[in-house]
Amino acid sequence: MGRLRRVRTAGGGKDRLSALPKRVIRLILSRLDTRTALSTAVLARRWARVTRKLPALDLRVSDILPPEYDRTVTLRRRNLPQDMSLAAVLDALMADCELGTMRSFVQGATGFLDADGHGRRAKTLRLEFFQTHDGGVVDRLIAAAVGAWGVTDLEVVVLPASCNANGHAPAYSFPHDSLEDTHRTRLRSLTLGGHCTVPPLASYGALTTLVLKDMPASTPVDVYQSAFSECARLHSLRLVSCRCAAQDRLVVDAPRSELKELVVEDCSFMAIELRALPMLARLACLTNTVELVLGSVPCLTRTNLTFHVDDDVPIAPPRHDRLGQFVGTMSPAMASLVVRFTGRRSTWMYPKRLDKPLHGLKSLLIADLPSNWDVSWIRVLLMDTPSLEVLHIHVAHAEEEPERYGVIWSRKSQEWRHRSIKEIVMAGFTQRHVESFLRHAVGACTSLQRLALLKDGRVRYDGLWDWEMIGQQQCPWSHRDEKVVRRMIKSGPRPLVELILG
Repeated sequence: MGRLRRVRTAGGGKDRLSALPKRVIRLILSRLDTRTALSTAVLARRWARVTRKLPALDLRVSDILPPEYDRTVTLRRRNLPQDMSLAAVLDALMADCELGTMRSFVQGATGFLDADGHGRRAKTLRLEFFQTHDGGVVDRLIAAAVGAWGVTDLEVVVLPASCNANGHAPAYSFPHDSLEDTHRTRLRSLTLGGHCTVPPLASYGALTTLVLKDMPASTPVDVYQSAFSECARLHSLRLVSCRCAAQDRLVVDAPRSELKELVVEDCSFMAIELRALPMLARLACLTNTVELVLGSVPCLTRTNLTFHVDDDVPIAPPRHDRLGQFVGTMSPAMASLVVRFTGRRSTWMYPKRLDKPLHGLKSLLIADLPSNWDVSWIRVLLMDTPSLEVLHIHVAHAEEEPERYGVIWSRKSQEWRHRSIKEIVMAGFTQRHVESFLRHAVGACTSLQRLALLKDGRVRYDGLWDWEMIGQQQCPWSHRDEKVVRRMIKSGPRPLVELILG
């Protein structure tokens, strides 16, 4: 700053920084973090005025924590050091660092509020602070932002403090009473994370996006259920790493809801029952949920499911088919489906027809398929998806060829034909998958036009609903293997338009 002032004085007293076009100044400020952008106000009066128009303000305590703090947190999460006395010293240092950093954060926020004056406008405010603070300055920030500054997108994240590791510290109370009714209805997007209370959502009637993440286990399940019924205009709801008290069943019955997107990720709900969500179009259930029941969801067209496989819960043909329960309750209008497998993967999935065929399904991705599984159930699934056009299968990487499994496939199903599939992509497969699935698929899919076999391929996700299958730049196929595949394909009902080996 001092050098810049001397340069400006040496230039004949001309304020060359202020002479820059406003669009250039805004472009420079847009490339800086909030703390740096605000500090440029000392360069020139004109820059000070422009900083009052920053569209987004990020005030995060993590931006001013020393690097040593992150390394210490990493050690403690790994329960290191094992010496109890050294661990106690590190915990005390972490607590002192958090308190000192919060004091600096509070001083900076107080100065920012006192020097604000009039005329600041912003669209987005993101706040992050430790639970150790009493919240007074944060309350003022939120009230000023939503009230005077016109903020419509608000994010409040409360980080757990190491000195409150026992979990007995009170949660930060969202300053609901500090906001006037007109200011509450101004908010369009609200994100609450960590040890933060959820305000009465009925007062925020204009919310279209709500994100709740890292909610503690003391949170009643009614808090989550109220988001569906009290926020009538809500279009997108995301529950990320949320816990709940006593009851682990999330029941949603909101026939007047306008919710179009629901994402449940890494939450503790053992069962999710969507009885009525008439406008829901996109559903992502990325959690270890034992039961997912879909009731009246007539507009649901895109679904992303994570299916957890655990050796401790064997999947036997007569009594346990969690995937079939998930898929079998879906709307026939479903157009796109992603099924991903996690957990320990030696358990097999057995073939079983769906209770209700998915007549509208156009694209299907089966990702991280355990390499030792029999793929007969995929062929059974094809029998219940007559309109399917795109089938992508990704097999999880295995260091060794899995043990042989039995192929469960009836003569009647072998004679069946699929007349809609135009594209099949298999990535990361083993030779047995090719023998047991591809040979049949080429013969059964009478409209197949494009076939891609990617030996070491992977799935590249584009958000939650779109994906792309990626292979190696250099083809790992030998000339002999390629001839075998081409000979197999020629046995199909019609020649392929395109064959890709990667």
